[in-house]
Amino acid sequence: MTTNKRTQSLTNFAIPIALLLLLNIVAANFFYRLDLTTEKRFTLTPATKQLLGNLDDVVYVKVFLAGEFPAGFKRLRNATLDMLQEFRAYSGNMVEYDFIDPFDGIADPKQREEIFNQLSEKGLEPRRLIENKDDYSEKIIFPGALISYKGRELPANLLLQQLNTGSEETLNNSIALMEYNLANTIQKLQRVTKPGIAFLEGHGELSVNDVRDVMVSLSNYYQIQRLDITKNLYIPQEKFWALIIARPTKKFEEVHKFKIDQYIMNGGKVLWLVENLATSLDSLQSNNGSFIAMDYGLNLEDQLFKYGVRVNFDLVEDLQCTKIPLAVGRDAFGNAQQLELFPWSYFPIITQTNNEHPITKNMSAVLMQFAGTIDTLDTRKSNLKKTVLLSTSQYSRANTTPIRVDVNAVRTKPNPQEFNAGNKPVAVAIEGVFPSLFKNRLDPATVAMIDTLPDVSYLEESKPNKMVVIADGDVIRNDYDSRRNQTSPLGYYKYTGETFANKDLILNAIEWLNDDYGIISARNKDVKLRLLDRPKVKESKFTWQLVNILTPLLLVLLFGLVYHFWRRKKYAA
Repeated sequence: MTTNKRTQSLTNFAIPIALLLLLNIVAANFFYRLDLTTEKRFTLTPATKQLLGNLDDVVYVKVFLAGEFPAGFKRLRNATLDMLQEFRAYSGNMVEYDFIDPFDGIADPKQREEIFNQLSEKGLEPRRLIENKDDYSEKIIFPGALISYKGRELPANLLLQQLNTGSEETLNNSIALMEYNLANTIQKLQRVTKPGIAFLEGHGELSVNDVRDVMVSLSNYYQIQRLDITKNLYIPQEKFWALIIARPTKKFEEVHKFKIDQYIMNGGKVLWLVENLATSLDSLQSNNGSFIAMDYGLNLEDQLFKYGVRVNFDLVEDLQCTKIPLAVGRDAFGNAQQLELFPWSYFPIITQTNNEHPITKNMSAVLMQFAGTIDTLDTRKSNLKKTVLLSTSQYSRANTTPIRVDVNAVRTKPNPQEFNAGNKPVAVAIEGVFPSLFKNRLDPATVAMIDTLPDVSYLEESKPNKMVVIADGDVIRNDYDSRRNQTSPLGYYKYTGETFANKDLILNAIEWLNDDYGIISARNKDVKLRLLDRPKVKESKFTWQLVNILTPLLLVLLFGLVYHFWRRKKYAA
């Protein structure tokens, strides 16, 4: 009898142990994760899973989010940890990470400054936190990470900088884009050679100094060159993944249009930054405060029309705009005594972004200067898909040529009824199979000449391809001080001190055009912001405090009474 009990006890003990061992064996060989969140915040996109599955070496992530932070930054740190754990799981433990405080234990100001400069030079963006408002003590942090792979290292900034966006919403958008920021950086580290990007020259495009900031940013991930199309027989698509046409001001001859057309037909991507009318803020200062917006005569209308869009010969005005400085009052000698800022409707602040497209998802406001509008054409026969990326506000209008721009108009309060044209598209993404502009237009002699060129073949339609058209060339132009040889960050507007998302727009457009795995699809992820109703919380605060205090006491008392009566009933019997 005793032996049977002992055997039964051992069996009862062994069965759970065996089941536990079996469960561990199954878990080690079959990987599965269950995401119970509504927006699937812990579910990686297929492109990210493929990227992580293809890692053949360890990715090391050094996150600078250790230490004491406010609640918002703690949430960012926890979200980063959760995402890295997902990356580690799907990569087969090929992703390793550490959370560190770069200033921990360092009190020497010189050493702290050296660390600050080192991290800034590597591309991490610092943030200043006020720790004590009374004595204004502050703390500098770097909410980002350095990612290393096979001896190469790149930065990933985890906290967005968004204009006119609350801290909670900015934090939420940052968490939503975290998968993309980390995966996109790892993808760039996987590339053995940097893809090439060419800035077009030969038609009065923006100079190196005018686009220096974005060129420096792109050079971290791409080989950047200037390409004079007038001196090259063709544009080699195998050398340049993308072509940036940044505010041309001179006419394109047919032969130059042909080179661009065949570059597109052979798979080359193009970022068009074109405006048809000659305008500039300097013109207002040199022409007694007014000028006539004249046609550049670019001769690109038929080419862009063939690709499905039309950049109109107009200038858009928007009541949602930034300000320009004007002199107010003059002394006896006619010199300006004071400068004041006035709203300038020709400099619209674009906040109407397509939140479903990866280029503009969760992007901040963009500043444009003397922008035109874009019409999307009916090209159903060619199966081109066109998506409006940016639009003006509903309080806008488009002035068609001839247009007289007069700065003195800012001194008069605008009539809102005159700005009722609604949202006007100013940036469009196009994808699909593009027809050649020169289909059925080439004579036999030209075709024979093309056949003699090395590595050049004439195609009448493209492979599946992409392009982006923005009706403002200044959207990529940074301010440049020639006397100090100093370049301002792209998007920084010196008169108001605001930084707009112009650089994000350009970099995101290039990423979308040159995406390898489809990683940019991770930009479409949403993380819902579930905030408490503060007025309601304040109103019912005392009630909930009573509930939290009295409920545990009542439960203990109820348990005691039930237990007491149960004992009395049991032992009374």
